[in-house]
Amino acid sequence: GILFVFILFSCADGLERLPDEGKVISKEKMITVTKDMIKLESFIQSNYKNVAEYHKVMITSGDSILKQHGVTKDQYEQSMEYYGSRQSEMQEIYASILDDLNRELAEYQRKK
Repeated sequence: GILFVFILFSCADGLERLPDEGKVISKEKMITVTKDMIKLESFIQSNYKNVAEYHKVMITSGDSILKQHGVTKDQYEQSMEYYGSRQSEMQEIYASILDDLNRELAEYQRKK
């Protein structure tokens, strides 16, 4: 989806220019925020088939998630560039997100 395309471009950009480390959010917060963004994107993808509508809802809702976590769009983008330029750290972030999502899914299935 759009988030993953954004991440790929962020990774490529991060190799060319290093972000301002003062704006980088912690790895733990990055995991939490990115996991919420991935959940949001999955929800929107399944509910909005029109690309223009999908894009508008993703931007508005994404901004809302960032605000909930006390993160600006600039901080999130800088953090994506920072971690994207450090492949092992980005892999750790995504591995942690995947573990969390698998745990949440298993818990959800147990409750059902």
